[in-house]
Amino acid sequence: MATSIIDIASSGQSIHYQNSTPSIEFADLMYNPSIGPELVKKYLEAINQHDGTLKSLITINTAALETAIEKATETHTFNQTNNPFPPLHSVPVILKDNYSTANLPTSAGVKALQNLHTKDSEVVSHLRAAGAIILAKANLHEFALQGITLSSLGGQTLNPYDNTRTPGGSSGGTGAALAANFGIAGCGTDTMNSLRSPASACGVVGFRPSTGNVSCVGIVPVSQTQDAAGPMGRSVRDVKIMYGVMKGDEGKVDVSEARSRSRQVRIGVLEAYFQPERCADGTVESEYIVENQIVQDVIWSSLRSIQEQDADITLVSIAPSSHPDWSFGTLFEKADTQAFEFKHYLDEFLQSSLVLSTPHQSLESIAQSGEFDLQAMTHVFSAGLEDPETFSLTSEAYRSRLEYIAALKESVKECFDRYDIDALVYPHQTQLPVKIGAMKQNGRNGVLAALTGRPAICIPAGRSPKTASAVLGVPVGLELMARRWGDDELLDIAERVEGILKGRVGPILR
Repeated sequence: MATSIIDIASSGQSIHYQNSTPSIEFADLMYNPSIGPELVKKYLEAINQHDGTLKSLITINTAALETAIEKATETHTFNQTNNPFPPLHSVPVILKDNYSTANLPTSAGVKALQNLHTKDSEVVSHLRAAGAIILAKANLHEFALQGITLSSLGGQTLNPYDNTRTPGGSSGGTGAALAANFGIAGCGTDTMNSLRSPASACGVVGFRPSTGNVSCVGIVPVSQTQDAAGPMGRSVRDVKIMYGVMKGDEGKVDVSEARSRSRQVRIGVLEAYFQPERCADGTVESEYIVENQIVQDVIWSSLRSIQEQDADITLVSIAPSSHPDWSFGTLFEKADTQAFEFKHYLDEFLQSSLVLSTPHQSLESIAQSGEFDLQAMTHVFSAGLEDPETFSLTSEAYRSRLEYIAALKESVKECFDRYDIDALVYPHQTQLPVKIGAMKQNGRNGVLAALTGRPAICIPAGRSPKTASAVLGVPVGLELMARRWGDDELLDIAERVEGILKGRVGPILR
């Protein structure tokens, strides 16, 4: 198994640099106890040089270098006593700015919450205990409600591969920062697509664990039914290590549906998720048709490579006629719970003991302040305020959605069982990330995993053709979704596929 950058950072080995950003020269690796400060300095230099354009970060941890120096001292102690290093020793990590942090403000991208101060979220506590350095907090789409990463506090984040396009979202700041090599690994959240969308758009890896495997306590909530916290990185291996730390002792795994295999893997190709998203009148815009063909070409080429290079992976066609309608439009209309849960759980969070001081204790107070970007908001923000009877946890409409989700879970399980598959595969997005100025990212396929609570991972598959604004092309992500609680099995499959595709190429920053 290849050594990951996290392995190297936490081992005390040296890292050599090209173009002012960290890169690994394996032949020259040697012990170096100052790796933490060296890494932090280089990342801060890269951030200072390029993030004025990208706008991927909201807050830089001014104590990061001091912490890195302390970690370097610990490195000497660990080596002198022959004690093992913590799994993230001296690893600079970037957090989406909806993770509560005791030493840094937590804003969820909202100007009204820029002075919110909290205790550490449970995940952040796990990261600190594992030796991580919290380097910065990343921009996100305001309140994590949409997929273009626009916020009143952080502005519009740009895609590192094409500055005319968005980085996906809502975890787009984390995705863009990792693509631009501003940190080793990061944390995002995913309510519909929010980890995997920026992974696809920015050529990194984004993993949504089985719902409940990583604690969301201390993370600014959207929907308790659909929220998940997960790792992002530039390799599956790094994401695996981050996931192990993030879940700590919180994962209570029911293995009733998970199963193990040796080397034989069966992956279902979900053909319904390859087509472009249709407009309300059933038509498809011409631009979407062109971009969808680009995405399909990349994904089908990737699947051919997988089949040709690994005889122990079998691809199984899953025709649209073999399962119910799992389209985004249908699932969003009948099952999405965000508008019903957002107000309740946000108010609960703002009034919780995790919050030490806040300028607002309710969504209504934030709305009245006007300190938010109205363009960035969606129906989820206003629904509970405008129609609290319908959009509540006690309404018949909400109960109906929970029943639909239960039926959806059964239909997906039936599909896995009928075809005897370990995972489904499809493009995360059926079109490229939208241009700056668009208010919505269409064509995303993450909703199925979000509603069924299944683990899903997006890895780089390739890139679109080069253009004047995208000199390397724009990344296209391949998504794999596994059985409920089959997180570790899915990560193994993804690492195997990643080794075949080798789809990531770092961006050229301007």
